[in-house]
Amino acid sequence: MKTSLFYFVAALLFIFSCEKKESTTARKQMAQVVEVPDEEIMRNVSQSPQPIERKLIKTGQLDFETKNVKNSKIEIEKIIKELGAYSSNEEERTLEDRLQFSQTIRVPASGFDALLMSIDALASSTDVKSVNVQDVSEEYIDHKARLRAKKEVETRYREILKQAKTVQEILSVETEIGNARSEIESFEGRLKYLSDQVSMSTLSITYYQKIGTDFGFFSKLGTAFKSGWEFFLVFLIGAANLWPFILILSGFGWLLRRWRRHKRVV
Repeated sequence: MKTSLFYFVAALLFIFSCEKKESTTARKQMAQVVEVPDEEIMRNVSQSPQPIERKLIKTGQLDFETKNVKNSKIEIEKIIKELGAYSSNEEERTLEDRLQFSQTIRVPASGFDALLMSIDALASSTDVKSVNVQDVSEEYIDHKARLRAKKEVETRYREILKQAKTVQEILSVETEIGNARSEIESFEGRLKYLSDQVSMSTLSITYYQKIGTDFGFFSKLGTAFKSGWEFFLVFLIGAANLWPFILILSGFGWLLRRWRRHKRVV
């Protein structure tokens, strides 16, 4: 009986030591997953033998006067179609002295200069013409390197997860995987945005047609009559609010007149 008890206790100790050893191994493996320092990432990027492809975001603004806004719009639509671009954020406004149209055009980067020149040729006079070029090559390469490093970290954690035995280890590894996945999605989103801005340039245009500078006598006269009537109504409302004082003053005036008449008679 004692012998059986001895073997039973020995078996429990053996199992416990094995689990503890496996648990310790998993923790050591997690500790060995070290994040790549920022300096090392940038050093690896700078030492890369591959030539760096410049990533440029090009934007522009063009404001001009045209003889006929509607005809210019038709011509601009033709230019947009020919260059494989598209228009967004269109707005038409009728101001006091002009008819104005604004829109934002997204065009493949290779066609930006042609778009700007073709639309500028429609102007009778140009008010604003500006081009801005932003170099995001360093940011793009940096994010790409960080994304690659984060994916490697995620892969290591997934390998460790296969060897985790306890609930605590599993939860701990899954937390690290979730953090890595969150950063990966953030880098991927930023890279997607940069790629879109680089591949498609943006040109914002505003063009207008003058429609005269009439003084607008009759419209202003009508406005004056309307304002006068409104002031008159405000005066009546104010007088209605003061009726007790008006009544008292009227009574006092009547008594004063009677007193003066009585004094003259005497």
